[in-house]
Amino acid sequence: MSEPSSRTNNNGIMRQKYTLIVLLTLIVIFSNCNDKHLIQVVAIDRIDTSGIYISYDYLENNYSGHFDLYDIEEDFCTSDSLKIRIEINQPDKFEFVSVIERVWETEESIVSLKEGNENQVIYGYHNVDKKPLFEGANNEYENDSLIFVFFKRQSIQSNDFKKIGVYILINETGEVTLENAMTKNEEEIRLIKNLIDKLPSFTPPIYKGDSVVVSYLIEIPMYR
Repeated sequence: MSEPSSRTNNNGIMRQKYTLIVLLTLIVIFSNCNDKHLIQVVAIDRIDTSGIYISYDYLENNYSGHFDLYDIEEDFCTSDSLKIRIEINQPDKFEFVSVIERVWETEESIVSLKEGNENQVIYGYHNVDKKPLFEGANNEYENDSLIFVFFKRQSIQSNDFKKIGVYILINETGEVTLENAMTKNEEEIRLIKNLIDKLPSFTPPIYKGDSVVVSYLIEIPMYR
């Protein structure tokens, strides 16, 4: 007498599983049909006092736009990317999602070049109250572009170049020294040192009213 009851229970369990699978499938289909947005990672074209400018491709068309500087509360620099949410039906409309920090191909091969006091307290660039400014910059967002232009003017330019990530130290008086370079190529390191030596002083970095030392990531164009 127990065998029919067992079969009934098994059939009931199978029906429940089948119903659950059908419901999950319908939920997935419904979600996809109602997904009106597309997530895309885009590069930062430029940053200036008027905003952060981006461009992106969607369905063989190119779109561009910008965010106000205060739309993004996260720390970022021009070498980073932005994750945005694009409206599928109106692809020229988008909103900010998050910052995607750049990962350098040679990051696992950073060469330390810093000399001096190992006990020196070094602050992150975005952690100080008053960030050091490059010559001619009105605010921190103009630093990267002006530094890159400075290096281009100091180099013998060609159409073929790559960017090398370099950490510099900016001390209490704004003087610059080389900290780390994301390359092991000795010729590139020599050229980087020469370019860093030509940098003018920054304005002094300030934290809690005191002048401090900060570490700052910049990009150097290396022409080939």
